[in-house]
Amino acid sequence: MATRPPHYRRVADDIEGKIRSGEYPSGHQLPSVSEIGEIYHVARSTAYRAVKELHERNLVYGQQGQGVFVIEDLD
Repeated sequence: MATRPPHYRRVADDIEGKIRSGEYPSGHQLPSVSEIGEIYHVARSTAYRAVKELHERNLVYGQQGQGVFVIEDLD
């Protein structure tokens, strides 16, 4: 029986799809962790973990006090 990926991974995958499709273009600020939680109906900790996953995939970067942004050159 196949298992479903964790919630945070499904959220990260969806956001990655939006980045790759251009819905969230280079330099675009992502919604806050709280907003991601509301959008995807997940706990704030799950949303935080999804953003961390996007960092690990080298798709986004954070700026202290500013937010999280899509990396300029994804290639």
